[in-house]
Amino acid sequence: MKKTTKFISAALAAALCAGLLAGCNSASSSSGSTSASGSASVSASASASSSTSAGAESIDYSKGLAENGHIDGVTALDYVTLPADYAAIPLAAGTADVSDEDVQAQIDSIMAQYAKPEQITDRAIEDGDQVNIDYSGSIDGEKFDGGTASSQSVQAGSAQFIDDFLTQIIGHTPGETFDVEVTFPDPYENNPDLAGKDAVFEVTINYIEGEDVTPEFSDDFVKENLTASYGWESADDVRDSIREDLRQSQIFQFIWNYMIENSTVSEVPQAVLDFQSGAMLNQLKSQASMYGIDSATFLQAMGVASEEAFLEQYAEDIKSSATQLLIIQAIAEDAKLKADDAALAKYFSDNMGTEDYSTYEEHFGRPYVSMVVLSELANNYLMDNAVNEQPRKNHR
Repeated sequence: MKKTTKFISAALAAALCAGLLAGCNSASSSSGSTSASGSASVSASASASSSTSAGAESIDYSKGLAENGHIDGVTALDYVTLPADYAAIPLAAGTADVSDEDVQAQIDSIMAQYAKPEQITDRAIEDGDQVNIDYSGSIDGEKFDGGTASSQSVQAGSAQFIDDFLTQIIGHTPGETFDVEVTFPDPYENNPDLAGKDAVFEVTINYIEGEDVTPEFSDDFVKENLTASYGWESADDVRDSIREDLRQSQIFQFIWNYMIENSTVSEVPQAVLDFQSGAMLNQLKSQASMYGIDSATFLQAMGVASEEAFLEQYAEDIKSSATQLLIIQAIAEDAKLKADDAALAKYFSDNMGTEDYSTYEEHFGRPYVSMVVLSELANNYLMDNAVNEQPRKNHR
């Protein structure tokens, strides 16, 4: 489906967040369902857009992988016996049924993101009110850095600002502009140069914030807020798109639960476990770099003593993800699926809007990109061939 949406169910989100891509398989293992999707449309775009910053730890995403996207040195079919009917999985009755209530729940989730507080302008501010204000501060008639802001949400009477700043706005009404006189504390860690100084802030009351008001879900709302990003043109278009996303998600989850329950895995090779452990550590490093710290410091902040302790904590998730990855590779081997140049170009055209995947290949390495696309091909193979279902439009 071309009009995919980020407002998808938790189950589908878990599927996109496959452990083989980013080491985040805990959602599937904790729920008892499976999340073996190979889609990298989320993780790849996020990671590739945030190139390695100065001082960040290097990450080798392709370590342990062969050029074709398989685990290096591993033939999955030596360890996996696939169910005899894996190429035509029988879907249980009701698997693809989506209720109106499920669709509405997704719409409600979308609309909640657009809720805004009622703007009250016909009464004076009371202690405890949440108020939207503009302010501009000066000392001895000179403005200072950090002393000016617009559309700030503050609580009247609170200690959110210095001195009794927010007590002085009590009793004023929206539309008023007036001065608030305060003294900076001494010492003042935020800006020692201001410590102990008197300041005057010109304050404008914009409005008092009331209860959140959710806009009406309508064709006009869709055109104004969603068409540009998602291609939806009407409220019915959104409903149809969500219904199809949920339908495909349910089918996807059923198929992978079926594959896990009916595949026989004699052993998970150490090479696969090592790759998945590396994926977990790569995700850890990536998250740490977002905060400008290394993974050791990040682990300390999490209360984890070492990388070894971290991997031990997620040992079950690692094995679960490694098992899924092994099954995916077995499907690719048995069905003769290949992540060749044409397959990569199609994948990135469908998911990223471009056939040029050189940026991703440079960032992740060809083996990793091939693995992602191979996983997608395996998932599509299962979805397209499931019994009694129409061909998949888009299962992501």
